[in-house]
Amino acid sequence: MITDCSFHFQPRYYNGEISSYEVQLRRTKSELDDYINNIVDCVMFDLAIIELVIKQRSQIPHAEKIQLSINISIASLLNEEFVATCKKIFEHEKNIILELTQHDVSNDFIHIQTAIKQLKANNVQFALGDYGKGYANSELFLHLDVDYIKLDRKIIKDISQSYVSYLSVKTIYEKIAKVLGKHIIIDGVETCEQLNLLKQFGDMTYQGFYFSKPLGIEDIKPTNPNVDIYKVETQSFCDLLDQAIYEMNRAQNHRDIKLAIQEVIKIDRYNIIGINLDYYDVYNEKNRINKHYNKLLERKSSPPLLLFSSLINTSDALVIIRNSEGNAIYNNEKLINYLGINLVNYSVTEACAQFPDYRTCIDLDKELLNSDTCFIVSNETVDTGNGKQCFHTYRQKIIHFNQSFILCSIYDANDSINIDTLTACYQKSYLESPYAKAYQTLVFIDLDGFKLVNDIYGHNKGDEVLRDFAQTVKSMLRKRDAIVRFGGDEFVLLLDSVSCRGVQQRIEVIRCNIEAYFLEKQLHVSFSYGIVEVGSNIASAINQADEAMYKQKFLRKQKHSVKQ
Repeated sequence: MITDCSFHFQPRYYNGEISSYEVQLRRTKSELDDYINNIVDCVMFDLAIIELVIKQRSQIPHAEKIQLSINISIASLLNEEFVATCKKIFEHEKNIILELTQHDVSNDFIHIQTAIKQLKANNVQFALGDYGKGYANSELFLHLDVDYIKLDRKIIKDISQSYVSYLSVKTIYEKIAKVLGKHIIIDGVETCEQLNLLKQFGDMTYQGFYFSKPLGIEDIKPTNPNVDIYKVETQSFCDLLDQAIYEMNRAQNHRDIKLAIQEVIKIDRYNIIGINLDYYDVYNEKNRINKHYNKLLERKSSPPLLLFSSLINTSDALVIIRNSEGNAIYNNEKLINYLGINLVNYSVTEACAQFPDYRTCIDLDKELLNSDTCFIVSNETVDTGNGKQCFHTYRQKIIHFNQSFILCSIYDANDSINIDTLTACYQKSYLESPYAKAYQTLVFIDLDGFKLVNDIYGHNKGDEVLRDFAQTVKSMLRKRDAIVRFGGDEFVLLLDSVSCRGVQQRIEVIRCNIEAYFLEKQLHVSFSYGIVEVGSNIASAINQADEAMYKQKFLRKQKHSVKQ
Protein backbone atom coordinates (compact mmCIF):
# COMPACT_ATOMS: atom_id res chain seq x y z
CA MET A 1 0.00 0.00 0.00
CA ILE A 2 2.82 2.43 0.79
CA THR A 3 5.71 0.85 -1.07
CA ASP A 4 6.24 3.89 -3.29
CA CYS A 5 6.05 6.41 -0.39
CA SER A 6 8.83 8.09 1.58
CA PHE A 7 8.92 10.38 4.59
CA HIS A 8 10.30 13.83 5.24
CA PHE A 9 10.46 15.40 8.70
CA GLN A 10 9.42 19.03 9.25
CA PRO A 11 10.99 20.51 12.44
CA ARG A 12 8.75 22.31 14.90
CA TYR A 13 10.34 24.96 17.10
CA TYR A 14 9.43 25.98 20.63
CA ASN A 15 11.53 28.53 22.57
CA GLY A 16 14.20 28.35 19.87
CA GLU A 17 14.64 24.58 20.03
CA ILE A 18 13.20 21.70 18.02
CA SER A 19 10.39 20.21 20.07
CA SER A 20 9.15 17.63 17.53
CA TYR A 21 9.07 16.71 13.85
CA GLU A 22 5.94 16.44 11.74
CA VAL A 23 6.14 13.33 9.59
CA GLN A 24 5.23 14.28 6.02
CA LEU A 25 4.38 11.67 3.43
CA ARG A 26 6.05 12.03 0.03
CA ARG A 27 4.95 10.35 -3.21
CA THR A 28 7.03 9.68 -6.26
CA LYS A 29 4.38 8.82 -8.87
CA SER A 30 1.38 11.09 -8.31
CA GLU A 31 0.10 14.08 -6.35
CA LEU A 32 -0.23 13.40 -2.63
CA ASP A 33 -3.78 14.81 -2.28
CA ASP A 34 -5.12 12.56 -5.02
CA TYR A 35 -3.35 9.64 -3.44
CA ILE A 36 -4.82 10.30 0.02
CA ASN A 37 -8.31 10.89 -1.35
CA ASN A 38 -8.24 7.53 -3.16
CA ILE A 39 -7.35 5.51 -0.07
CA VAL A 40 -10.19 3.07 0.59
CA ASP A 41 -9.18 1.69 3.98
CA CYS A 42 -7.90 4.62 6.04
CA VAL A 43 -7.57 2.46 9.16
CA MET A 44 -5.13 0.01 7.59
CA PHE A 45 -3.30 2.88 5.87
CA ASP A 46 -2.88 4.85 9.11
CA LEU A 47 -1.66 1.77 11.01
CA ALA A 48 0.82 1.00 8.24
CA ILE A 49 2.15 4.57 8.36
CA ILE A 50 2.50 4.48 12.16
CA GLU A 51 4.36 1.16 12.12
CA LEU A 52 6.67 2.22 9.27
CA VAL A 53 7.53 5.56 10.87
CA ILE A 54 8.29 3.90 14.21
CA LYS A 55 10.42 1.27 12.44
CA GLN A 56 12.45 3.95 10.66
CA ARG A 57 12.85 5.94 13.89
CA SER A 58 14.20 2.85 15.68
CA GLN A 59 17.10 2.67 13.23
CA ILE A 60 18.61 6.06 14.14
CA PRO A 61 20.65 6.99 17.25
CA HIS A 62 18.74 8.17 20.34
CA ALA A 63 15.42 7.13 18.77
CA GLU A 64 13.61 7.26 22.11
CA LYS A 65 14.49 10.98 22.45
CA ILE A 66 12.95 12.00 19.12
CA GLN A 67 9.34 13.18 19.25
CA LEU A 68 7.37 12.64 16.05
CA SER A 69 3.93 13.87 15.00
CA ILE A 70 2.11 11.44 12.68
CA ASN A 71 -0.98 12.45 10.66
CA ILE A 72 -3.98 10.12 10.83
CA SER A 73 -7.56 10.42 9.66
CA ILE A 74 -9.90 11.36 12.50
CA ALA A 75 -12.19 8.56 11.32
CA SER A 76 -9.60 5.93 12.28
CA LEU A 77 -10.36 6.62 15.95
CA LEU A 78 -13.85 5.22 15.40
CA ASN A 79 -12.39 1.82 14.57
CA GLU A 80 -11.96 -0.48 17.57
CA GLU A 81 -9.22 -2.51 15.83
CA PHE A 82 -7.24 0.68 15.18
CA VAL A 83 -7.50 1.78 18.81
CA ALA A 84 -6.62 -1.68 20.15
CA THR A 85 -3.58 -1.97 17.85
CA CYS A 86 -2.37 1.52 18.80
CA LYS A 87 -2.68 0.68 22.49
CA LYS A 88 -0.34 -2.29 21.95
CA ILE A 89 2.12 -0.21 19.90
CA PHE A 90 2.26 2.65 22.37
CA GLU A 91 2.78 0.44 25.40
CA HIS A 92 6.43 0.49 24.31
CA GLU A 93 6.77 3.37 21.84
CA LYS A 94 6.78 6.82 23.39
CA ASN A 95 7.16 10.41 22.20
CA ILE A 96 4.43 10.14 19.58
CA ILE A 97 1.82 12.77 18.68
CA LEU A 98 -1.13 11.67 16.59
CA GLU A 99 -2.31 14.59 14.46
CA LEU A 100 -5.97 14.34 13.43
CA THR A 101 -6.77 15.35 9.86
CA GLN A 102 -9.75 15.01 7.51
CA HIS A 103 -12.18 16.32 10.13
CA ASP A 104 -15.10 16.28 7.72
CA VAL A 105 -15.28 12.47 7.49
CA SER A 106 -17.00 12.12 10.87
CA ASN A 107 -19.26 13.96 13.33
CA ASP A 108 -19.09 11.33 16.05
CA PHE A 109 -17.56 13.55 18.72
CA ILE A 110 -18.29 11.23 21.67
CA HIS A 111 -16.65 8.11 20.23
CA ILE A 112 -13.63 10.07 19.03
CA GLN A 113 -13.24 11.60 22.49
CA THR A 114 -13.45 8.13 24.07
CA ALA A 115 -10.70 6.80 21.80
CA ILE A 116 -8.46 9.76 22.58
CA LYS A 117 -8.91 9.17 26.31
CA GLN A 118 -7.92 5.49 25.96
CA LEU A 119 -4.77 6.25 23.97
CA LYS A 120 -3.73 9.15 26.19
CA ALA A 121 -3.58 6.61 29.00
CA ASN A 122 -0.61 5.17 27.03
CA ASN A 123 1.07 8.61 26.95
CA VAL A 124 0.04 9.34 23.37
CA GLN A 125 -0.43 13.05 22.70
CA PHE A 126 -2.91 14.46 20.21
CA ALA A 127 -3.07 17.43 17.87
CA LEU A 128 -6.00 18.69 15.86
CA GLY A 129 -4.42 19.49 12.51
CA ASP A 130 -5.39 21.83 9.68
CA TYR A 131 -7.60 24.14 11.75
CA GLY A 132 -8.92 26.80 9.38
CA LYS A 133 -8.70 24.66 6.25
CA GLY A 134 -12.45 24.80 5.84
CA TYR A 135 -13.75 21.69 7.57
CA ALA A 136 -17.30 22.28 8.79
CA ASN A 137 -16.80 20.41 12.09
CA SER A 138 -13.51 22.02 13.12
CA GLU A 139 -15.23 24.21 15.73
CA LEU A 140 -16.81 21.14 17.33
CA PHE A 141 -13.52 19.25 17.40
CA LEU A 142 -11.72 22.18 19.09
CA HIS A 143 -13.28 20.85 22.30
CA LEU A 144 -11.65 17.42 21.98
CA ASP A 145 -9.15 16.55 24.69
CA VAL A 146 -6.18 17.28 22.44
CA ASP A 147 -2.91 18.85 23.48
CA TYR A 148 -2.32 20.97 20.38
CA ILE A 149 -4.25 22.81 17.72
CA LYS A 150 -2.32 23.31 14.47
CA LEU A 151 -3.42 26.31 12.42
CA ASP A 152 -3.48 25.79 8.68
CA ARG A 153 -0.85 27.77 6.79
CA LYS A 154 -3.41 29.81 4.85
CA ILE A 155 -4.56 31.49 8.09
CA ILE A 156 -1.28 33.40 8.48
CA LYS A 157 -0.52 33.84 4.77
CA ASP A 158 -1.45 37.56 4.66
CA ILE A 159 -0.68 38.47 8.27
CA SER A 160 2.17 40.83 7.33
CA GLN A 161 0.17 42.58 4.57
CA SER A 162 -3.24 43.03 6.21
CA TYR A 163 -4.16 44.31 9.67
CA VAL A 164 -7.54 42.59 9.33
CA SER A 165 -5.74 39.30 8.75
CA TYR A 166 -3.54 40.00 11.77
CA LEU A 167 -6.60 40.63 13.97
CA SER A 168 -8.22 37.45 12.69
CA VAL A 169 -5.22 35.35 13.72
CA LYS A 170 -5.07 37.15 17.07
CA THR A 171 -8.74 36.38 17.72
CA ILE A 172 -8.20 32.70 16.86
CA TYR A 173 -5.15 32.56 19.14
CA GLU A 174 -7.00 34.09 22.10
CA LYS A 175 -9.96 31.76 21.63
CA ILE A 176 -7.84 28.60 21.44
CA ALA A 177 -4.98 29.44 23.82
CA LYS A 178 -6.68 31.61 26.43
CA VAL A 179 -10.25 30.31 26.42
CA LEU A 180 -9.77 26.63 25.56
CA GLY A 181 -6.30 26.32 27.11
CA LYS A 182 -4.77 24.53 24.12
CA HIS A 183 -1.24 24.96 22.82
CA ILE A 184 -1.08 26.33 19.27
CA ILE A 185 1.19 25.15 16.47
CA ILE A 186 1.58 27.67 13.64
CA ASP A 187 2.26 26.15 10.22
CA GLY A 188 3.68 27.97 7.23
CA VAL A 189 5.96 30.58 8.82
CA GLU A 190 8.04 31.79 5.89
CA THR A 191 9.24 35.32 6.74
CA CYS A 192 10.76 37.26 9.63
CA GLU A 193 7.83 39.71 9.45
CA GLN A 194 5.33 36.90 10.05
CA LEU A 195 7.35 35.58 12.98
CA ASN A 196 7.67 39.00 14.66
CA LEU A 197 3.91 39.57 14.41
CA LEU A 198 3.07 36.09 15.71
CA LYS A 199 5.37 36.51 18.72
CA GLN A 200 3.13 39.31 19.98
CA PHE A 201 0.28 36.89 20.67
CA GLY A 202 2.04 34.71 23.23
CA ASP A 203 3.30 31.18 23.71
CA MET A 204 3.20 28.88 20.64
CA THR A 205 5.16 26.43 18.50
CA TYR A 206 6.32 27.31 14.97
CA GLN A 207 7.07 25.39 11.81
CA GLY A 208 7.78 26.54 8.27
CA PHE A 209 10.45 27.26 5.70
CA TYR A 210 11.66 30.31 7.65
CA PHE A 211 13.10 27.87 10.20
CA SER A 212 13.85 24.82 8.08
CA LYS A 213 12.81 22.84 5.06
CA PRO A 214 11.68 19.24 5.65
CA LEU A 215 14.64 17.00 6.51
CA GLY A 216 15.57 13.46 5.65
CA ILE A 217 15.58 10.93 8.46
CA GLU A 218 19.37 10.97 8.51
CA ASP A 219 19.32 14.65 9.52
CA ILE A 220 16.90 14.56 12.44
CA LYS A 221 18.22 14.90 15.98
CA PRO A 222 16.88 14.42 19.53
CA THR A 223 14.12 16.88 20.37
CA ASN A 224 13.47 18.96 23.46
CA PRO A 225 9.73 18.70 24.21
CA ASN A 226 9.43 21.44 26.81
CA VAL A 227 7.06 20.43 29.61
CA ASP A 228 5.52 23.92 29.58
CA ILE A 229 3.92 23.08 26.24
CA TYR A 230 1.62 20.58 27.87
CA LYS A 231 0.50 22.83 30.71
CA VAL A 232 -3.09 23.93 30.23
CA GLU A 233 -3.27 27.63 30.96
CA THR A 234 -5.74 28.82 33.56
CA GLN A 235 -8.35 31.11 32.07
CA SER A 236 -7.91 34.74 33.01
CA PHE A 237 -10.49 36.60 35.06
CA CYS A 238 -11.59 38.52 31.94
CA ASP A 239 -12.12 35.32 29.98
CA LEU A 240 -14.09 33.69 32.78
CA LEU A 241 -16.21 36.78 33.33
CA ASP A 242 -16.89 37.16 29.61
CA GLN A 243 -18.02 33.53 29.41
CA ALA A 244 -20.27 33.98 32.46
CA ILE A 245 -21.85 37.08 30.91
CA TYR A 246 -22.41 35.06 27.73
CA GLU A 247 -24.20 32.32 29.70
CA MET A 248 -26.33 34.93 31.49
CA ASN A 249 -27.48 36.44 28.19
CA ARG A 250 -28.08 33.00 26.73
CA ALA A 251 -30.42 32.07 29.60
CA GLN A 252 -34.10 32.15 28.62
CA ASN A 253 -36.08 31.99 31.86
CA HIS A 254 -36.14 33.51 35.36
CA ARG A 255 -34.51 30.51 37.04
CA ASP A 256 -31.66 30.15 34.53
CA ILE A 257 -30.91 33.88 34.54
CA LYS A 258 -30.74 33.87 38.35
CA LEU A 259 -28.35 30.90 38.31
CA ALA A 260 -26.22 32.63 35.68
CA ILE A 261 -26.03 35.82 37.76
CA GLN A 262 -24.94 33.74 40.76
CA GLU A 263 -22.14 32.35 38.61
CA VAL A 264 -21.08 35.89 37.65
CA ILE A 265 -20.99 36.78 41.37
CA LYS A 266 -18.91 33.69 42.07
CA ILE A 267 -16.33 34.62 39.42
CA ASP A 268 -16.29 38.34 40.24
CA ARG A 269 -15.59 37.68 43.92
CA TYR A 270 -14.73 41.33 44.65
CA ASN A 271 -17.79 42.54 42.71
CA ILE A 272 -15.82 44.80 40.42
CA ILE A 273 -18.75 44.79 38.01
CA GLY A 274 -21.03 46.23 40.70
CA ILE A 275 -23.83 43.68 41.04
CA ASN A 276 -26.60 44.52 43.48
CA LEU A 277 -26.43 41.51 45.78
CA ASP A 278 -29.94 42.20 47.12
CA TYR A 279 -31.65 42.29 43.73
CA TYR A 280 -35.24 41.07 43.30
CA ASP A 281 -35.89 41.58 39.59
CA VAL A 282 -33.49 39.27 37.70
CA TYR A 283 -34.29 40.85 34.34
CA ASN A 284 -33.54 44.34 35.61
CA GLU A 285 -30.33 43.12 37.27
CA LYS A 286 -29.30 41.38 34.05
CA ASN A 287 -29.64 44.71 32.23
CA ARG A 288 -27.62 46.49 34.94
CA ILE A 289 -24.84 43.91 34.69
CA ASN A 290 -24.68 44.26 30.91
CA LYS A 291 -24.59 48.05 31.21
CA HIS A 292 -21.75 47.97 33.74
CA TYR A 293 -19.86 45.31 31.80
CA ASN A 294 -20.05 47.30 28.57
CA LYS A 295 -18.75 50.37 30.41
CA LEU A 296 -15.79 48.34 31.65
CA LEU A 297 -15.08 47.09 28.14
CA GLU A 298 -15.23 50.64 26.76
CA ARG A 299 -12.68 51.84 29.31
CA LYS A 300 -10.46 48.76 29.11
CA SER A 301 -8.27 49.91 26.22
CA SER A 302 -8.71 53.67 26.41
CA PRO A 303 -5.44 55.70 26.29
CA PRO A 304 -6.02 57.32 29.74
CA LEU A 305 -6.62 53.92 31.37
CA LEU A 306 -3.57 52.37 29.73
CA LEU A 307 -1.50 55.35 30.91
CA PHE A 308 -2.93 55.15 34.44
CA SER A 309 -2.24 51.42 34.60
CA SER A 310 1.37 51.99 33.59
CA LEU A 311 1.81 54.93 35.98
CA ILE A 312 0.39 53.14 38.99
CA ASN A 313 2.50 50.04 38.38
CA THR A 314 5.75 51.99 37.92
CA SER A 315 5.07 54.49 40.72
CA ASP A 316 7.69 55.05 43.40
CA ALA A 317 4.96 54.30 45.93
CA LEU A 318 3.80 50.93 47.17
CA VAL A 319 0.23 50.86 45.83
CA ILE A 320 -2.65 48.68 46.99
CA ILE A 321 -6.40 48.86 46.34
CA ARG A 322 -8.81 47.18 48.77
CA ASN A 323 -12.57 46.81 48.70
CA SER A 324 -14.87 47.68 51.60
CA GLU A 325 -14.34 44.21 53.12
CA GLY A 326 -10.57 44.74 53.27
CA ASN A 327 -9.73 42.32 50.45
CA ALA A 328 -6.83 43.39 48.25
CA ILE A 329 -7.98 43.55 44.64
CA TYR A 330 -4.74 45.06 43.31
CA ASN A 331 -1.18 45.67 44.46
CA ASN A 332 1.60 46.90 42.22
CA GLU A 333 4.90 45.13 41.58
CA LYS A 334 6.77 47.32 44.05
CA LEU A 335 4.49 46.26 46.92
CA ILE A 336 4.64 42.61 45.85
CA ASN A 337 8.44 42.76 45.82
CA TYR A 338 8.53 44.51 49.21
CA LEU A 339 6.22 42.00 50.93
CA GLY A 340 7.40 38.96 48.99
CA ILE A 341 3.79 37.93 48.30
CA ASN A 342 0.81 39.07 46.23
CA LEU A 343 -1.90 40.09 48.70
CA VAL A 344 -4.60 39.65 46.03
CA ASN A 345 -4.22 35.90 46.62
CA TYR A 346 -4.83 36.23 50.39
CA SER A 347 -7.98 36.69 52.43
CA VAL A 348 -8.04 39.40 55.11
CA THR A 349 -7.55 36.76 57.82
CA GLU A 350 -4.59 35.22 55.99
CA ALA A 351 -2.99 38.61 55.34
CA CYS A 352 -3.32 39.61 59.03
CA ALA A 353 -1.80 36.29 60.11
CA GLN A 354 1.13 36.90 57.77
CA PHE A 355 1.55 40.58 58.71
CA PRO A 356 0.16 41.55 62.17
CA ASP A 357 0.36 45.27 61.30
CA TYR A 358 -2.07 44.67 58.42
CA ARG A 359 -5.02 44.85 60.82
CA THR A 360 -4.18 48.53 61.46
CA CYS A 361 -4.37 49.14 57.69
CA ILE A 362 -7.84 47.60 57.56
CA ASP A 363 -8.98 49.67 60.56
CA LEU A 364 -7.79 52.89 58.91
CA ASP A 365 -9.63 51.89 55.72
CA LYS A 366 -12.84 51.48 57.72
CA GLU A 367 -12.32 54.81 59.42
CA LEU A 368 -12.12 56.52 56.03
CA LEU A 369 -15.07 54.52 54.64
CA ASN A 370 -17.23 55.65 57.58
CA SER A 371 -16.17 59.31 57.40
CA ASP A 372 -17.45 62.20 55.30
CA THR A 373 -14.02 62.89 53.84
CA CYS A 374 -12.55 61.05 50.87
CA PHE A 375 -8.84 61.41 51.70
CA ILE A 376 -6.63 60.83 54.76
CA VAL A 377 -2.93 60.62 55.52
CA SER A 378 -1.37 58.32 58.10
CA ASN A 379 2.16 57.88 59.36
CA GLU A 380 3.14 54.33 60.11
CA THR A 381 6.21 52.61 61.49
CA VAL A 382 6.97 49.00 60.61
CA ASP A 383 9.40 46.80 62.53
CA THR A 384 11.79 45.08 60.13
CA GLY A 385 14.86 42.94 60.61
CA ASN A 386 17.00 46.05 60.14
CA GLY A 387 15.11 48.25 62.60
CA LYS A 388 12.12 50.55 62.21
CA GLN A 389 11.00 51.78 58.81
CA CYS A 390 8.72 54.80 58.54
CA PHE A 391 6.04 55.25 55.90
CA HIS A 392 3.54 57.90 54.89
CA THR A 393 0.29 56.45 53.58
CA TYR A 394 -2.21 58.38 51.50
CA ARG A 395 -5.68 56.85 51.44
CA GLN A 396 -8.36 57.84 48.95
CA LYS A 397 -11.96 56.64 48.96
CA ILE A 398 -13.27 55.86 45.46
CA ILE A 399 -16.88 55.06 44.59
CA HIS A 400 -17.27 52.64 41.69
CA PHE A 401 -20.71 51.35 40.62
CA ASN A 402 -22.03 52.38 44.07
CA GLN A 403 -19.29 50.45 45.84
CA SER A 404 -16.46 51.90 47.93
CA PHE A 405 -12.79 51.08 47.38
CA ILE A 406 -9.67 52.39 49.10
CA LEU A 407 -6.62 53.34 47.04
CA CYS A 408 -3.48 53.44 49.22
CA SER A 409 -0.19 54.99 48.12
CA ILE A 410 2.60 54.24 50.58
CA TYR A 411 5.87 56.20 50.54
CA ASP A 412 9.09 55.41 52.34
CA ALA A 413 9.74 58.31 54.74
CA ASN A 414 13.19 57.26 55.95
CA ASP A 415 15.01 59.15 53.22
CA SER A 416 13.72 62.59 54.22
CA ILE A 417 11.95 62.43 57.58
CA ASN A 418 13.85 61.99 60.84
CA ILE A 419 12.51 60.77 64.17
CA ASP A 420 13.32 62.55 67.43
CA THR A 421 15.38 60.08 69.46
CA LEU A 422 14.03 61.23 72.84
CA THR A 423 10.27 61.31 72.19
CA ALA A 424 9.98 59.12 69.01
CA CYS A 425 8.00 61.99 67.43
CA TYR A 426 8.75 63.42 64.01
CA GLN A 427 11.42 66.08 64.00
CA LYS A 428 10.70 69.69 63.01
CA SER A 429 11.81 68.99 59.41
CA TYR A 430 8.59 67.01 58.92
CA LEU A 431 6.65 70.30 58.84
CA GLU A 432 8.65 71.32 55.74
CA SER A 433 7.77 68.12 53.89
CA PRO A 434 4.85 67.82 51.44
CA TYR A 435 3.25 65.28 53.78
CA ALA A 436 2.38 67.95 56.35
CA LYS A 437 0.31 69.90 53.79
CA ALA A 438 -2.08 66.99 53.40
CA TYR A 439 -3.56 67.52 56.89
CA GLN A 440 -6.56 69.74 57.62
CA THR A 441 -5.83 71.10 61.11
CA LEU A 442 -2.72 72.09 63.09
CA VAL A 443 -2.42 72.33 66.89
CA PHE A 444 0.56 74.12 68.46
CA ILE A 445 1.29 72.91 72.02
CA ASP A 446 3.58 74.29 74.72
CA LEU A 447 3.90 72.50 78.07
CA ASP A 448 2.89 74.29 81.25
CA GLY A 449 4.92 73.55 84.39
CA PHE A 450 7.81 71.94 82.53
CA LYS A 451 10.43 74.55 83.48
CA LEU A 452 9.61 73.98 87.13
CA VAL A 453 10.21 70.24 86.73
CA ASN A 454 13.64 70.92 85.22
CA ASP A 455 14.52 73.42 87.94
CA ILE A 456 13.49 71.16 90.83
CA TYR A 457 14.29 67.64 89.55
CA GLY A 458 16.90 68.25 86.87
CA HIS A 459 17.06 67.61 83.11
CA ASN A 460 16.92 63.82 83.35
CA LYS A 461 13.50 64.11 84.95
CA GLY A 462 12.58 66.69 82.34
CA ASP A 463 13.50 64.24 79.55
CA GLU A 464 11.33 61.60 81.22
CA VAL A 465 8.39 64.03 81.30
CA LEU A 466 8.84 64.80 77.58
CA ARG A 467 8.88 61.08 76.72
CA ASP A 468 5.83 60.35 78.86
CA PHE A 469 3.96 63.33 77.45
CA ALA A 470 4.64 62.33 73.82
CA GLN A 471 3.69 58.68 74.34
CA THR A 472 0.53 59.55 76.27
CA VAL A 473 -0.64 61.98 73.59
CA LYS A 474 0.18 59.43 70.85
CA SER A 475 -1.97 56.83 72.57
CA MET A 476 -4.96 59.20 72.33
CA LEU A 477 -4.43 60.18 68.69
CA ARG A 478 -5.65 58.28 65.68
CA LYS A 479 -3.12 56.26 63.68
CA ARG A 480 -3.26 58.68 60.77
CA ASP A 481 -2.52 61.74 62.96
CA ALA A 482 1.03 63.05 63.33
CA ILE A 483 2.89 64.50 66.30
CA VAL A 484 6.02 66.62 65.77
CA ARG A 485 8.51 67.79 68.37
CA PHE A 486 8.91 71.43 67.38
CA GLY A 487 11.68 72.11 69.88
CA GLY A 488 12.26 71.94 73.64
CA ASP A 489 8.83 71.41 75.23
CA GLU A 490 6.87 72.56 72.15
CA PHE A 491 4.93 70.11 69.99
CA VAL A 492 2.78 70.31 66.85
CA LEU A 493 -0.16 68.00 66.17
CA LEU A 494 -1.38 67.48 62.60
CA LEU A 495 -4.93 66.18 62.29
CA ASP A 496 -7.33 65.37 59.45
CA SER A 497 -10.38 66.81 61.16
CA VAL A 498 -11.99 69.74 59.31
CA SER A 499 -13.91 71.04 62.34
CA CYS A 500 -11.80 73.21 64.67
CA ARG A 501 -14.55 72.90 67.28
CA GLY A 502 -14.36 69.13 67.12
CA VAL A 503 -10.57 69.30 67.39
CA GLN A 504 -10.85 71.57 70.44
CA GLN A 505 -13.06 69.05 72.17
CA ARG A 506 -10.51 66.30 71.49
CA ILE A 507 -7.60 68.44 72.74
CA GLU A 508 -9.47 69.33 75.92
CA VAL A 509 -9.96 65.62 76.63
CA ILE A 510 -6.26 64.97 75.95
CA ARG A 511 -5.27 67.84 78.31
CA CYS A 512 -7.44 66.45 81.11
CA ASN A 513 -5.84 63.02 80.67
CA ILE A 514 -2.34 64.50 80.61
CA GLU A 515 -2.95 66.43 83.82
CA ALA A 516 -4.38 63.33 85.52
CA TYR A 517 -1.45 61.20 84.31
CA PHE A 518 1.22 63.49 85.76
CA LEU A 519 -0.76 64.24 88.91
CA GLU A 520 -0.48 60.55 89.77
CA LYS A 521 3.29 61.09 89.58
CA GLN A 522 2.89 64.15 91.85
CA LEU A 523 3.80 66.52 89.03
CA HIS A 524 1.79 69.55 87.93
CA VAL A 525 2.20 69.37 84.15
CA SER A 526 -0.32 70.57 81.59
CA PHE A 527 -0.17 72.47 78.27
CA SER A 528 -1.55 75.43 76.36
CA TYR A 529 -2.51 75.18 72.72
CA GLY A 530 -3.59 77.04 69.58
CA ILE A 531 -5.69 75.55 66.78
CA VAL A 532 -5.77 76.71 63.13
CA GLU A 533 -6.67 75.29 59.74
CA VAL A 534 -3.55 74.28 57.78
CA GLY A 535 -4.55 75.96 54.52
CA SER A 536 -2.01 76.30 51.75
CA ASN A 537 0.87 77.71 53.83
CA ILE A 538 2.15 75.51 56.64
CA ALA A 539 4.58 78.17 57.96
CA SER A 540 1.79 80.72 58.25
CA ALA A 541 -0.42 78.16 60.00
CA ILE A 542 2.34 77.46 62.55
CA ASN A 543 2.74 81.18 63.31
CA GLN A 544 -1.01 81.65 63.76
CA ALA A 545 -1.29 78.62 66.02
CA ASP A 546 1.75 79.79 68.02
CA GLU A 547 0.10 83.17 68.61
CA ALA A 548 -3.17 81.51 69.63
CA MET A 549 -1.27 79.26 72.00
CA TYR A 550 0.46 82.23 73.74
CA LYS A 551 -2.85 84.02 74.14
CA GLN A 552 -4.29 80.94 75.83
CA LYS A 553 -1.17 80.56 78.00
CA PHE A 554 -1.47 84.21 79.11
CA LEU A 555 -5.17 83.80 79.97
CA ARG A 556 -4.49 80.55 81.86
CA LYS A 557 -1.78 82.24 83.91
CA GLN A 558 -4.08 85.15 84.74
CA LYS A 559 -6.85 82.75 85.74
CA HIS A 560 -4.43 80.78 87.90
CA SER A 561 -3.20 83.99 89.59
CA VAL A 562 -6.78 85.06 90.41
CA LYS A 563 -7.48 81.71 92.03
CA GLN A 564 -4.40 82.07 94.19
